[in-house]
Amino acid sequence: MDDQTALATRLRELREDAGLSTTRLAAALGWSQSKVSKIENRRTKPSVDDVRSWSAATGATAEVTAELTNAAESIQVASIIWDRTLTGGRAAHQRRIGRTLAEAYRVQVFQHAAVPGLLQTAEYARSVLALADVFGVSDTTRAAAARVERQTALYEKGRRFDFLITEAALRFRPVPHDALAAQYDKILSVATLPSVSLSILPTGVRPSAVHAHPFVIYTLPDGSQLTTIETYTRELTLTDPEEIRVYSQVYDSLLADAAIGEQARQLLETMRAEALNSAESQAR
Repeated sequence: MDDQTALATRLRELREDAGLSTTRLAAALGWSQSKVSKIENRRTKPSVDDVRSWSAATGATAEVTAELTNAAESIQVASIIWDRTLTGGRAAHQRRIGRTLAEAYRVQVFQHAAVPGLLQTAEYARSVLALADVFGVSDTTRAAAARVERQTALYEKGRRFDFLITEAALRFRPVPHDALAAQYDKILSVATLPSVSLSILPTGVRPSAVHAHPFVIYTLPDGSQLTTIETYTRELTLTDPEEIRVYSQVYDSLLADAAIGEQARQLLETMRAEALNSAESQAR
């Protein structure tokens, strides 16, 4: 029995032991009856607050409440370990990201390490994925092709993509200077799309929040959200609304520090000119 099934079973047992129907419990909690049913049938992951409220309404002891809230916390985080749980390799993982992308109508990307995958050229993607292959999976070419393939989402109607990138990430150079200039060209081109917004955090600006790690916030048509975070060894997927709210607040705080619109474009064009000058100097 997986963790979500075990939690759903315990919550249903609490409701039944309290002599409550799904309708009566929903009324007590101020929820819809369908929310109660979806939690019990594992169609919805309950948040920590949901479990606390459910426990209080059904008269659960403090010990049981603590146990169930811990379980709720654990099921809100899904984890993929790069070398052991990537069935089909990193290329298959890129396609799984593509499926999540296809479901979302808004995607907010914060990146402080490198150009975001949705904006990478093929050469840049191959170089970054090769550097990130700490387990020696050795499927860089296929993974890069799958990453570039999912960029078609940028051109679909009814979608919104917000990119918040640090200047340091843009100056990271995993490719030769001429290829970096081509990468800047691609970002400048994509930024003209009506579905795309580009914001850059200049290096010299005093930050309002720590640039702890890159993350992506996906907003689905039903209003639900999930956040993904990549580390050296795994990808984490957060679904707890409280945690996602924190990431949204951090995103908004960082966005207030950023150059946007024409300012962002001018900054990127300056970096492009510097990359081309460096490429010309090396060619002499």
